[in-house]
Amino acid sequence: AFATNVFATDQAEKTFRIAGYLPEYRVDTIGPDQVLGLTDLIVFSVQPTSNGSLSNNGWPQKRMAKARELSTKAKVPLLLAVGGWGRSTGFAAMTANDRSRQRFVKELSSFCQTNQFKGVVYDWEFPRNAKEEGDCGALFRDTKRLFGPKGWSVECAINPARPLPQSWLVHLDAIHVMSYDNGPRHATYAQSAMDLDAMAKLKAPANKLLLGLPFYGRQMTNRNNALTYADIKQRFRPANHQDEASGFFFNGPATITKKVKLAKERKLGGVMIWEVGQDATGKDSLLKKVVSATRD
Repeated sequence: AFATNVFATDQAEKTFRIAGYLPEYRVDTIGPDQVLGLTDLIVFSVQPTSNGSLSNNGWPQKRMAKARELSTKAKVPLLLAVGGWGRSTGFAAMTANDRSRQRFVKELSSFCQTNQFKGVVYDWEFPRNAKEEGDCGALFRDTKRLFGPKGWSVECAINPARPLPQSWLVHLDAIHVMSYDNGPRHATYAQSAMDLDAMAKLKAPANKLLLGLPFYGRQMTNRNNALTYADIKQRFRPANHQDEASGFFFNGPATITKKVKLAKERKLGGVMIWEVGQDATGKDSLLKKVVSATRD
């Protein structure tokens, strides 16, 4: 149990987290300066298959090596995302069966060992009923059993509008609150406050929560039309206090700073970013704003 206790103490003493997702389609074009200031870099993503094997098609060795190199340069641990939007079809069948679930957890553990991951973030979008929620809890439990003694974390991403079963909480080291993609103005400050209130009602401990920050904008009349913050900055040149430009809603530097301060006021574990490859570079970088807001 020693390693687990060390990890728990380490978590408690850890600074405010800034966890950034990095999808496979972004890794080739991102530079080390775009991950500086993160406390965790999250590789997105591998997928479970229904029989319990692990599919890592998006992450051939060369790409994985680049992610490791980025994490080394930024001196931050690498975490591994499992699933995601459009990548969650294998979860229901895999978790419903003890054998396939155990197989998956073992494969995941050896994949993490080989590639130097320090934990996983499950992103099942979404369990459809109480049975699937229970099976998801069993997946968290089995993973924690194997990962805990190694000092690796078990985390999950959730939509705050959906249920968070109490039974999950005991197995999770952190909960990533996806506080975006909500209505035309898809990620307002008020929405973040409401989402955190919802989490408190569900009895999720504040220090386990990471508040999600979007580094992209959505068109208000057509939510399928999205632009990275880098594109928005380049095309529309919005001022720092603006969250809207040419029909797109996004989070500018002022709102990002306010949200980080909200997370600190609520004594959250930190924030998470979807996703670091969407950021503007240089002085326009939102990540730099996040980092400076944590120090204020």
